[in-house]
Amino acid sequence: MRDGGRSTESEQVGARAIREWITGQREEYSRVFLVESGAPTEGIREVAGRDDVVLLPETSGRYEGPARAVRYRGALDEIGDELFLGETSVEVQDYVAAVFVQIVGPTAVCLLDAAGWYAFLTDAEIARDTGVFPSALIDPRVLLADRAALMNPRERLTPSAIRVRSDGRVSVGMRGEVIGTFEELPTVLAAPLPGVAAWGDMATREELAADLETRESIGRYLFATDLMKMLRLSAVKISGFGWSPVDDRLADAAPLTTDPFLLETADGFLLADTGTPRRRLLSPITATVVAVVQTSSTLEVAAARVARQLSVSPSDARGLCREAAATLNIHCGTRRRPHTTTAT
Repeated sequence: MRDGGRSTESEQVGARAIREWITGQREEYSRVFLVESGAPTEGIREVAGRDDVVLLPETSGRYEGPARAVRYRGALDEIGDELFLGETSVEVQDYVAAVFVQIVGPTAVCLLDAAGWYAFLTDAEIARDTGVFPSALIDPRVLLADRAALMNPRERLTPSAIRVRSDGRVSVGMRGEVIGTFEELPTVLAAPLPGVAAWGDMATREELAADLETRESIGRYLFATDLMKMLRLSAVKISGFGWSPVDDRLADAAPLTTDPFLLETADGFLLADTGTPRRRLLSPITATVVAVVQTSSTLEVAAARVARQLSVSPSDARGLCREAAATLNIHCGTRRRPHTTTAT
Protein backbone atom coordinates (compact mmCIF):
# COMPACT_ATOMS: atom_id res chain seq x y z
CA MET A 1 0.00 0.00 0.00
CA ARG A 2 1.36 3.42 -0.89
CA ASP A 3 1.53 6.35 1.50
CA GLY A 4 -1.89 7.78 2.27
CA GLY A 5 -5.22 6.26 3.23
CA ARG A 6 -7.00 6.60 6.53
CA SER A 7 -4.68 7.33 9.44
CA THR A 8 -6.56 4.95 11.74
CA GLU A 9 -5.95 2.04 9.37
CA SER A 10 -2.30 3.01 9.03
CA GLU A 11 -1.90 3.20 12.79
CA GLN A 12 -3.44 -0.25 13.22
CA VAL A 13 -1.07 -1.73 10.64
CA GLY A 14 1.83 0.09 12.26
CA ALA A 15 0.94 -1.11 15.76
CA ARG A 16 0.79 -4.74 14.64
CA ALA A 17 3.97 -4.36 12.61
CA ILE A 18 6.00 -2.75 15.39
CA ARG A 19 4.87 -5.49 17.76
CA GLU A 20 6.14 -8.16 15.36
CA TRP A 21 9.35 -6.20 14.80
CA ILE A 22 10.04 -5.91 18.55
CA THR A 23 9.28 -9.54 19.42
CA GLY A 24 10.58 -11.12 16.19
CA GLN A 25 7.40 -13.20 15.93
CA ARG A 26 5.97 -13.58 12.42
CA GLU A 27 2.19 -13.40 12.55
CA GLU A 28 0.49 -11.16 9.99
CA TYR A 29 3.49 -9.90 8.06
CA SER A 30 6.38 -11.66 6.38
CA ARG A 31 8.95 -9.00 7.28
CA VAL A 32 9.00 -5.61 8.98
CA PHE A 33 11.61 -2.99 8.07
CA LEU A 34 12.34 -0.16 10.50
CA VAL A 35 14.11 2.58 8.56
CA GLU A 36 15.91 5.08 10.78
CA SER A 37 15.90 8.82 10.16
CA GLY A 38 18.57 9.67 7.62
CA ALA A 39 18.86 6.11 6.30
CA PRO A 40 18.78 5.51 2.54
CA THR A 41 15.33 4.46 1.33
CA GLU A 42 15.51 4.26 -2.43
CA GLY A 43 16.39 0.55 -2.51
CA ILE A 44 13.76 -0.60 0.00
CA ARG A 45 11.10 -0.91 -2.68
CA GLU A 46 13.32 -3.41 -4.50
CA VAL A 47 13.32 -5.88 -1.59
CA ALA A 48 10.11 -5.22 0.41
CA GLY A 49 7.10 -7.07 -0.99
CA ARG A 50 3.34 -6.96 -0.57
CA ASP A 51 3.45 -9.10 2.58
CA ASP A 52 5.96 -6.74 4.24
CA VAL A 53 5.60 -3.50 6.20
CA VAL A 54 8.05 -0.60 6.02
CA LEU A 55 8.17 1.79 8.98
CA LEU A 56 9.43 5.12 7.69
CA PRO A 57 10.27 8.40 9.47
CA GLU A 58 7.80 11.19 8.79
CA THR A 59 10.69 13.23 7.42
CA SER A 60 11.76 10.72 4.76
CA GLY A 61 10.79 11.01 1.10
CA ARG A 62 7.84 9.46 -0.66
CA TYR A 63 7.65 5.68 -0.80
CA GLU A 64 6.30 4.05 -3.98
CA GLY A 65 6.97 0.35 -3.37
CA PRO A 66 4.50 -2.55 -3.05
CA ALA A 67 4.92 -3.01 0.73
CA ARG A 68 2.65 -1.27 3.21
CA ALA A 69 4.30 1.92 4.44
CA VAL A 70 3.62 3.47 7.84
CA ARG A 71 5.09 6.76 9.03
CA TYR A 72 6.46 7.24 12.54
CA ARG A 73 8.03 9.91 14.73
CA GLY A 74 10.81 9.48 17.27
CA ALA A 75 13.22 6.55 17.52
CA LEU A 76 13.50 3.03 18.91
CA ASP A 77 17.17 2.42 19.60
CA GLU A 78 18.58 3.67 22.90
CA ILE A 79 17.07 3.26 26.36
CA GLY A 80 14.45 5.94 26.89
CA ASP A 81 13.73 6.36 23.18
CA GLU A 82 10.07 6.59 22.20
CA LEU A 83 8.49 5.87 18.83
CA PHE A 84 5.10 7.34 17.88
CA LEU A 85 2.59 5.98 15.38
CA GLY A 86 -0.02 8.71 15.35
CA GLU A 87 -1.33 8.79 18.92
CA THR A 88 0.18 5.39 19.77
CA SER A 89 3.67 5.17 21.23
CA VAL A 90 6.16 2.60 22.51
CA GLU A 91 9.18 3.22 24.75
CA VAL A 92 12.47 1.33 25.05
CA GLN A 93 13.48 0.12 28.52
CA ASP A 94 16.29 -2.00 29.96
CA TYR A 95 15.22 -5.39 31.37
CA VAL A 96 17.17 -4.92 34.60
CA ALA A 97 15.76 -1.43 35.20
CA ALA A 98 12.18 -2.27 34.18
CA VAL A 99 11.29 -3.64 37.60
CA PHE A 100 12.25 -0.32 39.20
CA VAL A 101 10.50 2.08 36.82
CA GLN A 102 6.83 2.90 36.46
CA ILE A 103 5.42 1.44 33.25
CA VAL A 104 3.04 4.06 31.86
CA GLY A 105 2.40 2.73 28.37
CA PRO A 106 3.52 0.19 25.76
CA THR A 107 7.14 -0.66 26.49
CA ALA A 108 9.78 -2.73 24.70
CA VAL A 109 12.03 -4.35 27.30
CA CYS A 110 15.51 -5.27 26.05
CA LEU A 111 18.30 -7.55 27.22
CA LEU A 112 21.15 -5.08 26.79
CA ASP A 113 24.20 -6.87 28.15
CA ALA A 114 25.44 -9.82 30.19
CA ALA A 115 23.84 -8.41 33.35
CA GLY A 116 20.43 -8.28 31.69
CA TRP A 117 20.88 -11.71 30.14
CA TYR A 118 21.80 -13.32 33.44
CA ALA A 119 18.96 -11.51 35.23
CA PHE A 120 16.47 -12.87 32.70
CA LEU A 121 17.71 -16.44 33.09
CA THR A 122 17.74 -16.15 36.88
CA ASP A 123 14.18 -14.77 36.90
CA ALA A 124 13.04 -17.74 34.81
CA GLU A 125 14.61 -20.17 37.29
CA ILE A 126 13.05 -18.36 40.26
CA ALA A 127 9.62 -18.51 38.59
CA ARG A 128 10.01 -22.23 37.97
CA ASP A 129 11.06 -22.91 41.55
CA THR A 130 8.73 -20.52 43.41
CA GLY A 131 5.94 -19.38 41.08
CA VAL A 132 7.02 -15.75 41.48
CA PHE A 133 7.31 -13.95 38.13
CA PRO A 134 9.09 -10.64 37.42
CA SER A 135 6.50 -7.86 37.50
CA ALA A 136 7.57 -6.36 34.18
CA LEU A 137 6.99 -9.55 32.18
CA ILE A 138 3.44 -10.03 33.43
CA ASP A 139 2.44 -6.43 32.68
CA PRO A 140 0.17 -6.47 29.58
CA ARG A 141 1.85 -3.29 28.31
CA VAL A 142 5.32 -4.87 28.14
CA LEU A 143 6.82 -6.59 25.09
CA LEU A 144 10.02 -8.61 25.56
CA ALA A 145 12.34 -7.70 22.69
CA ASP A 146 13.49 -10.53 20.40
CA ARG A 147 11.34 -12.99 22.31
CA ALA A 148 11.05 -15.39 19.34
CA ALA A 149 14.81 -15.95 19.41
CA LEU A 150 14.66 -16.94 23.09
CA MET A 151 12.33 -19.79 22.20
CA ASN A 152 14.33 -21.07 19.22
CA PRO A 153 17.92 -19.83 19.59
CA ARG A 154 19.46 -22.18 17.03
CA GLU A 155 16.65 -22.24 14.47
CA ARG A 156 17.90 -20.68 11.24
CA LEU A 157 15.46 -18.37 9.45
CA THR A 158 15.78 -15.52 7.01
CA PRO A 159 15.54 -12.15 8.80
CA SER A 160 12.05 -10.86 9.49
CA ALA A 161 12.79 -7.90 11.80
CA ILE A 162 15.20 -5.64 9.92
CA ARG A 163 16.66 -2.30 10.97
CA VAL A 164 18.11 -0.04 8.27
CA ARG A 165 20.39 2.27 10.20
CA SER A 166 21.16 5.92 9.47
CA ASP A 167 24.75 5.04 8.50
CA GLY A 168 23.57 2.50 5.91
CA ARG A 169 24.24 -0.62 7.99
CA VAL A 170 21.58 -3.31 8.29
CA SER A 171 20.96 -5.22 11.53
CA VAL A 172 18.38 -7.66 12.89
CA GLY A 173 15.97 -7.19 15.78
CA MET A 174 16.01 -4.46 18.40
CA ARG A 175 19.75 -4.54 19.07
CA GLY A 176 20.96 -7.50 17.05
CA GLU A 177 23.95 -8.23 14.85
CA VAL A 178 24.87 -6.08 11.89
CA ILE A 179 24.47 -8.38 8.91
CA GLY A 180 25.57 -6.11 6.08
CA THR A 181 25.00 -2.78 4.40
CA PHE A 182 22.09 -1.21 2.59
CA GLU A 183 23.65 -2.04 -0.78
CA GLU A 184 23.79 -5.73 0.25
CA LEU A 185 20.11 -5.98 1.25
CA PRO A 186 19.05 -8.55 -1.39
CA THR A 187 21.89 -10.85 -0.32
CA VAL A 188 21.68 -10.51 3.47
CA LEU A 189 17.89 -10.88 3.51
CA ALA A 190 18.17 -14.23 1.74
CA ALA A 191 20.73 -15.67 4.18
CA PRO A 192 19.22 -17.66 7.12
CA LEU A 193 20.45 -16.67 10.58
CA PRO A 194 20.16 -18.44 13.96
CA GLY A 195 17.88 -16.81 16.49
CA VAL A 196 20.81 -15.83 18.70
CA ALA A 197 21.87 -13.27 16.08
CA ALA A 198 19.20 -11.00 17.60
CA TRP A 199 21.41 -10.35 20.64
CA GLY A 200 24.34 -8.77 18.89
CA ASP A 201 27.74 -9.02 20.55
CA MET A 202 26.49 -9.69 24.09
CA ALA A 203 28.35 -13.03 23.92
CA THR A 204 29.18 -15.62 21.28
CA ARG A 205 26.27 -17.32 19.56
CA GLU A 206 27.32 -20.66 21.03
CA GLU A 207 27.43 -19.33 24.61
CA LEU A 208 23.99 -17.71 24.32
CA ALA A 209 22.36 -20.79 22.80
CA ALA A 210 23.99 -23.07 25.38
CA ASP A 211 22.73 -20.88 28.25
CA LEU A 212 19.15 -21.35 27.05
CA GLU A 213 19.47 -25.05 26.34
CA THR A 214 20.75 -25.86 29.83
CA ARG A 215 17.52 -24.54 31.30
CA GLU A 216 14.22 -26.33 31.07
CA SER A 217 11.84 -24.72 28.64
CA ILE A 218 12.33 -20.99 28.53
CA GLY A 219 9.48 -21.11 26.03
CA ARG A 220 7.14 -22.62 28.62
CA TYR A 221 8.10 -19.84 31.01
CA LEU A 222 7.33 -17.15 28.43
CA PHE A 223 3.96 -18.71 27.65
CA ALA A 224 3.22 -18.71 31.40
CA THR A 225 3.85 -14.95 31.50
CA ASP A 226 1.45 -14.62 28.55
CA LEU A 227 -1.17 -16.53 30.50
CA MET A 228 -0.87 -14.20 33.46
CA LYS A 229 -1.22 -11.21 31.17
CA MET A 230 -4.27 -12.65 29.43
CA LEU A 231 -6.14 -13.67 32.56
CA ARG A 232 -4.90 -10.77 34.70
CA LEU A 233 -4.07 -13.35 37.33
CA SER A 234 -2.78 -12.61 40.80
CA ALA A 235 -3.71 -15.23 43.41
CA VAL A 236 -3.13 -18.27 41.26
CA LYS A 237 -0.87 -21.31 41.16
CA ILE A 238 0.50 -22.62 37.85
CA SER A 239 1.57 -26.25 37.68
CA GLY A 240 5.31 -26.48 37.07
CA PHE A 241 6.00 -23.08 38.61
CA GLY A 242 6.50 -23.60 42.31
CA TRP A 243 3.47 -25.88 42.58
CA SER A 244 2.03 -29.15 41.36
CA PRO A 245 -1.10 -31.03 42.44
CA VAL A 246 0.97 -34.23 42.34
CA ASP A 247 4.23 -34.69 44.23
CA ASP A 248 5.01 -38.38 43.87
CA ARG A 249 8.66 -37.81 42.85
CA LEU A 250 8.09 -40.03 39.81
CA ALA A 251 7.83 -37.32 37.15
CA ASP A 252 10.35 -38.01 34.38
CA ALA A 253 9.34 -35.30 31.89
CA ALA A 254 8.56 -31.60 31.56
CA PRO A 255 5.33 -30.36 29.91
CA LEU A 256 5.54 -29.52 26.22
CA THR A 257 6.11 -25.82 25.59
CA THR A 258 2.73 -25.26 23.95
CA ASP A 259 0.61 -27.60 26.07
CA PRO A 260 -2.29 -26.09 28.07
CA PHE A 261 -1.53 -24.92 31.60
CA LEU A 262 -3.05 -26.41 34.73
CA LEU A 263 -3.91 -23.78 37.34
CA GLU A 264 -5.39 -23.68 40.79
CA THR A 265 -7.60 -20.61 41.29
CA ALA A 266 -10.18 -19.51 43.84
CA ASP A 267 -12.80 -21.24 41.69
CA GLY A 268 -10.94 -24.54 41.55
CA PHE A 269 -8.70 -26.23 38.98
CA LEU A 270 -8.56 -24.63 35.54
CA LEU A 271 -7.01 -25.74 32.24
CA ALA A 272 -5.98 -22.79 30.09
CA ASP A 273 -4.35 -22.48 26.68
CA THR A 274 -2.49 -19.33 25.64
CA GLY A 275 -3.18 -20.05 21.98
CA THR A 276 -6.97 -19.98 22.30
CA PRO A 277 -9.52 -18.29 24.59
CA ARG A 278 -10.66 -21.71 25.78
CA ARG A 279 -10.74 -22.27 29.55
CA ARG A 280 -12.04 -25.40 31.29
CA LEU A 281 -12.81 -26.08 34.92
CA LEU A 282 -11.56 -29.51 36.05
CA SER A 283 -12.47 -31.82 38.87
CA PRO A 284 -9.65 -32.67 41.32
CA ILE A 285 -9.40 -36.17 39.82
CA THR A 286 -9.08 -34.82 36.27
CA ALA A 287 -6.54 -32.25 37.42
CA THR A 288 -4.45 -35.04 38.91
CA VAL A 289 -4.57 -37.00 35.65
CA VAL A 290 -3.59 -33.91 33.62
CA ALA A 291 -0.65 -33.11 35.90
CA VAL A 292 0.61 -36.68 35.72
CA VAL A 293 0.28 -37.06 31.93
CA GLN A 294 2.08 -33.76 31.26
CA THR A 295 5.01 -34.75 33.48
CA SER A 296 5.35 -38.33 32.21
CA SER A 297 7.42 -39.31 29.19
CA THR A 298 4.93 -41.98 28.04
CA LEU A 299 1.32 -42.97 28.66
CA GLU A 300 2.59 -46.16 30.30
CA VAL A 301 4.54 -44.15 32.88
CA ALA A 302 1.54 -41.85 33.37
CA ALA A 303 -0.87 -44.75 33.85
CA ALA A 304 1.33 -46.33 36.51
CA ARG A 305 1.50 -43.05 38.41
CA VAL A 306 -2.25 -42.40 38.10
CA ALA A 307 -3.00 -45.90 39.40
CA ARG A 308 -0.95 -45.14 42.51
CA GLN A 309 -2.38 -41.65 43.01
CA LEU A 310 -6.04 -42.56 42.60
CA SER A 311 -5.91 -46.15 43.86
CA VAL A 312 -7.45 -47.52 40.66
CA SER A 313 -6.57 -50.52 38.52
CA PRO A 314 -3.89 -50.17 35.81
CA SER A 315 -6.51 -50.59 33.07
CA ASP A 316 -8.73 -47.87 34.56
CA ALA A 317 -5.69 -45.60 34.91
CA ARG A 318 -4.77 -46.10 31.25
CA GLY A 319 -8.34 -45.24 30.27
CA LEU A 320 -8.28 -42.04 32.32
CA CYS A 321 -4.96 -40.97 30.73
CA ARG A 322 -6.15 -41.66 27.20
CA GLU A 323 -9.43 -39.86 27.77
CA ALA A 324 -7.68 -36.78 29.21
CA ALA A 325 -5.25 -36.68 26.29
CA ALA A 326 -8.04 -36.99 23.72
CA THR A 327 -10.59 -34.60 25.19
CA LEU A 328 -8.35 -31.95 26.73
CA ASN A 329 -5.62 -31.83 24.05
CA ILE A 330 -2.82 -32.53 26.50
CA HIS A 331 0.28 -34.60 25.80
CA CYS A 332 3.01 -36.51 27.49
CA GLY A 333 6.00 -34.36 28.25
CA THR A 334 9.59 -34.19 27.08
CA ARG A 335 12.00 -36.37 29.03
CA ARG A 336 14.00 -34.27 31.46
CA ARG A 337 17.67 -33.59 30.93
CA PRO A 338 20.13 -33.00 33.76
CA HIS A 339 19.84 -29.35 34.76
CA THR A 340 22.98 -27.27 34.98
CA THR A 341 23.51 -23.55 35.40
CA THR A 342 25.86 -21.50 33.27
CA ALA A 343 26.40 -17.75 33.33
CA THR A 344 27.40 -15.62 30.40
